[in-house]
Amino acid sequence: MVEKGLSDVSTETLKKELETRENAGKQPPKPLERPDFTELRKTVIEGIEEAVREQYEDEDFEHYVYEAAMEAVYGKDFWTWRNKQKW
Repeated sequence: MVEKGLSDVSTETLKKELETRENAGKQPPKPLERPDFTELRKTVIEGIEEAVREQYEDEDFEHYVYEAAMEAVYGKDFWTWRNKQKW
């Protein structure tokens, strides 16, 4: 078997490979096959109940709902992927 060096590979092939590698980390993770909405439901219900009781909605409520939704659909590992993104 003859091993090919980089000089044997076309520039176009190398560029395509680099693009493929760069885009690999940008693809969103796959959603969970069986999402678990338990924490999302709890966050929403408790947040609304507290808002009614206190007559005030926590300024971070929407953020908490967003976090719970992402974890419900993608799992807790979603944040590892998300934190690597450079949008």
